[in-house]
Amino acid sequence: MAGNIGDSCYFPRDISKGTYGGDVNCLQQYLQHTGYLSEDPTGYFGEVTETAVKKWQSAVGLPGSSSPSSGSLDAASRAWYARKHGLPCPNSTSTAEAKGGGKGQKKTCIDVCAEFGGVQDCQTRCVKADTEKKHACREACQVAFSSACDRAFPSNTDNGPQNYKTCLQFLEASCKDTCHSY
Repeated sequence: MAGNIGDSCYFPRDISKGTYGGDVNCLQQYLQHTGYLSEDPTGYFGEVTETAVKKWQSAVGLPGSSSPSSGSLDAASRAWYARKHGLPCPNSTSTAEAKGGGKGQKKTCIDVCAEFGGVQDCQTRCVKADTEKKHACREACQVAFSSACDRAFPSNTDNGPQNYKTCLQFLEASCKDTCHSY
């Protein structure tokens, strides 16, 4: 794992203006520590994040899906980020891919659950290589933890956005602790 906050993000989906989640928060942390974003991460992908992504895409020579520097974190941007940080390419640890493997191939599946208020949010990631277990755990944890934060602190409630942002501040340490054995 890289040493800076935001250097170990897993992006299992395309993200763009109007989306929110733990992956958005992690992207914002990365953009902040690399100098493209001056505001604190919120987990919400708005105009400020879109502008920061465009600047980052231009700086690294990454064209967007429909036009240069589109401002969305699409498949090409996610793959570039993963390669740059020594992470598996997006969706390479997905359950769908592992289930679609050849007959007789052994797969290891990692289940991670996060619980707030008595409700669990769980994610599973399956891999074929033992060396990928850490990444599978970290990706599953990032998605489960951010889903649990969202369920516990919905944006349409009083203090929801602020509480969600506070909840996400514990994501990295919690996932590091959860996945330490890999």
